[in-house]
Amino acid sequence: MRGKRPVVSLASAKKFAERQGYCWVSNPETQIPFDAMLYTANDVIALRVRTSRNAPNEFVLYEDFFREDYEILRDLPLPPHIARELWVRFVWSRAFQRFRMFNEKLHLLTMIDREKPVFRTGNKEEKGSSLNPGKMGDDPK
Repeated sequence: MRGKRPVVSLASAKKFAERQGYCWVSNPETQIPFDAMLYTANDVIALRVRTSRNAPNEFVLYEDFFREDYEILRDLPLPPHIARELWVRFVWSRAFQRFRMFNEKLHLLTMIDREKPVFRTGNKEEKGSSLNPGKMGDDPK
């Protein structure tokens, strides 16, 4: 492996994964080169995160462009039912490109970035809610 792991991208990837509903578990084992395991109710993913300066053009296979990461994901000593993904963040972009390994190939997945809902206390208090029971039963005389 060349260079250090992308610390800033890993922090961003963790936030992104949590917004997508995944539970992030960092890999404490340095001998096995993946960054985290992601869990949901029906999906388990071994994840590798990287930052790249260049992007592949339309005629380049992703397996060739991300050769080192592809070989690492392919050779992970994990059961075959655990999905393997590579999340790439290009230096000019804030978004991640998500690649999942299917049948010995990397496929680009489209993602929708779901923001967490914002809790606004002002609206709930004005209307009355179970969070502020004093206002629900008040009589507006």
